[in-house]
Amino acid sequence: MNKITRQFLSKSIFLMLMSLASASALAVLQDEIQVYDDAINAKGEKSLELHVNSTPRGIQTPSYPGEVMNNNGVRVTPELAYGLGNDLEAGLYISANNYAGHFQYAATKLRLKWLPYQESKGDAFFGGVNLEVSNVQPQFDDSRYNTEARFIIGKHFDEWMISFNPIFGMPLSQPFVHQAPYFSTATRLSREITPEMALGVELYSNLNQIGQPVIYPNTQQLGFLMVYYDGAPIAFQAGIGKGFSNSTDSLTLKAIFSVPLP
Repeated sequence: MNKITRQFLSKSIFLMLMSLASASALAVLQDEIQVYDDAINAKGEKSLELHVNSTPRGIQTPSYPGEVMNNNGVRVTPELAYGLGNDLEAGLYISANNYAGHFQYAATKLRLKWLPYQESKGDAFFGGVNLEVSNVQPQFDDSRYNTEARFIIGKHFDEWMISFNPIFGMPLSQPFVHQAPYFSTATRLSREITPEMALGVELYSNLNQIGQPVIYPNTQQLGFLMVYYDGAPIAFQAGIGKGFSNSTDSLTLKAIFSVPLP
């Protein structure tokens, strides 16, 4: 293992341990459960993904009046992305929620992904940032308007891949607009089984407002066992997730389908 690889691993492990030592988060719409990696569209390339997740067993006590809970609900979010060139990709999400037999519009989100470091270009690791702004219906988030900066850092080691996303979320609506950002993380470790399939684990830690005390039972800790398939007729990733704290839904199912475009 060379010096650059050792330094990368040391920094990644340090960041993950620090993130797990942090933590009660603002209510957030669970429309996308995904670890960002080195996937990015080339200039002029377009793609369509369908994010689907459900919560057969979840928390039933709202965190604010009128909140629609994840419990027994299903979220469906088409995502259209387009490559802009210069290591940039733009994306649009339109989210819907099905709860208690009612299917309703939930949110619109715009994002811009920048990935200047790519192993395919000879870099020692992949890295970048995804910037997002969102307009969420009040029954799904106690802040109507929000922004997020999701940093991306990772590396492939033969059949293995690790990707780590430190995430800073900032509400843009009153009375939250002048408060400190909220910190969370998303981590993936996977191993290629065949050229088209990999198995892995993902961990999502929704932590506290920066500068606030750590109370672990109030944090959201969600782990997934995952399968990733990148072949015909349709590429997908799917997983089953378990909550590890009192503030996390007990059972979550998720899948992302890559819909072929002409």
